[in-house]
Amino acid sequence: MKRLSLLLAVFVAAFAASCSGGGGGTTLPPPPPNGFSKATLKGQFAFVMTGQAVDGFGLMRIGTFVADGNGNIQGGTELVNTLTNGFEQLNFSAGTAYNVSSDGRGAINLLNSSGPSAYSITFTSPTQGYICETDGLNGASGTFELQDSTALSSNAVAGPFVFNVTGAVSDTNNNLFADSIVGQIVLNSGVVQGGVFDENNDAVASNPVTIGNGSGSFTVADTTNGLGTLTFNNNNFQYAFVIVNSKKFHMIEIPPTGSSFPMTIGTATAQTAPPAKNADFNGSYAFITSGVGTTTNDFKAGRFTANNGALTSVVMDEKLLGSSITNIPSGSGSLSAMQYTVDPSFPGSGRVTISFLDSINKQPYQFIAYMSSAAQGVIQDVSPGIVADGKILAQTGGPFTNGSIAGSYGFNWSGVSNNNSTGVRGAEEDFVGQVTFTSATSNNVTGAMDFSELTANQGAFHDSALNGTLTINGDGTVSSSGNRNTLTINAAGTNGGPSSTFNFNLYPVNSTTMFVVETDKDHSTGGTFTLQITPP
Repeated sequence: MKRLSLLLAVFVAAFAASCSGGGGGTTLPPPPPNGFSKATLKGQFAFVMTGQAVDGFGLMRIGTFVADGNGNIQGGTELVNTLTNGFEQLNFSAGTAYNVSSDGRGAINLLNSSGPSAYSITFTSPTQGYICETDGLNGASGTFELQDSTALSSNAVAGPFVFNVTGAVSDTNNNLFADSIVGQIVLNSGVVQGGVFDENNDAVASNPVTIGNGSGSFTVADTTNGLGTLTFNNNNFQYAFVIVNSKKFHMIEIPPTGSSFPMTIGTATAQTAPPAKNADFNGSYAFITSGVGTTTNDFKAGRFTANNGALTSVVMDEKLLGSSITNIPSGSGSLSAMQYTVDPSFPGSGRVTISFLDSINKQPYQFIAYMSSAAQGVIQDVSPGIVADGKILAQTGGPFTNGSIAGSYGFNWSGVSNNNSTGVRGAEEDFVGQVTFTSATSNNVTGAMDFSELTANQGAFHDSALNGTLTINGDGTVSSSGNRNTLTINAAGTNGGPSSTFNFNLYPVNSTTMFVVETDKDHSTGGTFTLQITPP
C-alpha cells in the first residue's frame, strides 16, 4: 500500500515519457534586485532530497556539496538509495559550475561516477534554500543549508531531538509497504540515551515504542563533512546521517547489503522545552502532511486552535490524486470529538495525540505529533487507511491580509500528477522558484520557477515566468464569506511546452511561512512558501 507499490504500474510509463525534449523559450522579466549572487553560495552545504528515480521507483539522497562563491563546485559527497543501484556513497568531482541570480534562483551542476546531474535552487536566506533536480531524468526536491563546521563531531550533537523518517519497507516476499516513523531520540557524547517513537507501517500504527538507553550510537565517521551512522534499539534501526549544525541532521536508512529496502529518509531537529501538559499546547497551529491512502496519494493541510485538551476552529483540506479537493468539515457538516492530549506516559517527549470526527463522511482524523518546542514539530497521520507525515507549526501573527504577507518568497511544492495528454499516471512532480506578492487584491503575483514533471515528454522545464492572484481572507478558517485563502499561479510554457495554471488552498502560518495544497484534480501536491531574507 506504500506509494511505491501504488505507483508500480505507471512507473515504467513515466520513465518512457521523460526521455524526449523540445525547443523554444520564454521571455522572463528581469529578476528583482534582491541581492543574491554567486557569492551567496559559498562554503559546504548539506542537503536532503526525495522523489522518483529514472527507474520509476523511489530516490532518496543526503549529502554535501562545496561551492567557492565564484561559480565553481569544489566537491562533496552523497549517500543515495535507488532500486536499480541500491545504497551508495558517491563523491562529487571538482570543476563543475553553478550560477545564482539576484532573485535567489540558480542552477547547480554536479558530477560523480554515476554521471552528471543538474539542479535548480532558490535561496530563502543567505544560508539556505530549496533544491530540485531538473535534468529530466530523476524527479526529486528538498532543502540545502550551509553547514556549521564547528559542529561536525559526535560530541557537538547532543540532547533530545525530534525526528521524522518516511519511505518504504519490504517484507520477506519483497512486497512494498508505506512506512513512517516520528519520535524523540536523546543523544549524549555519541551514545543513544533513550527516546520514544511511533511507527505507521502499512496503515497499522505501532503505538509508542521506547528507545532503550544505551541501545545505540551516534558516530561521526568523517569530521570534514559530518557524515556518520546512527543506530538504536540494538541495530534494529540503522541510519547514515549528515550533520547540518548542532541542532539538526538529516538521516537515510541503511538497508541490508544487496537490498534497497528499507528506503526511508528524514531529518532530526533539536528539542527545547516541548509541551509537558495540555496547557502547554495552547493556541493556533497549522500543519501539512503527505503520503498515501488505500488507493492513491494523500495530501492534507489544515489548522486548529488548541485550548486545555479541546480543539476549535478546525479546518482542513484533503487532496487525493484524481479527485476534487475535500474540505473538512464536509459540506454543511460539522466536526465532533475534537480533542488533543499531551501524553503523560512519556514526560519530556513532546508527544501529542490529535483527533476529530467529521459528521458527514463519518471519517475519524487522527494524528500524532512530536513537538521540538511548543511552536513546532513533526506530525504523523494515523487516520484509518493512511500513511503520511509532515510538519506542524504554531500559527502566529494574524490577522493575515494580502498586505501583511506581501514580499518575496522562495517556494517548493511537490507530489504526483496525472497527464491526460501523455497518458502517464501518478508520476513525480517537483517545483522550485521565487515569487513576489504585492498588497493588491488581484494580479498580485509575479516570479519564475523551474520544475520537474515526469508525466511529460520533456521531463524538466526551466525559467517559466509566473503571474497570478493571491487572496487572503484570514488564518485559514472559513471566513464570513465562506471562502478559503487561495493562490492561482499561471506558468508560461517553456521550450515549446504549453502554459499551465496551478490552483491552491493556502494556510498562512506566520509572517514568513505559508502552507499550500493544490486543488487541481490531476495533482496531489503541496508545499511551503518561505519569505526570503536577502544578503546584507
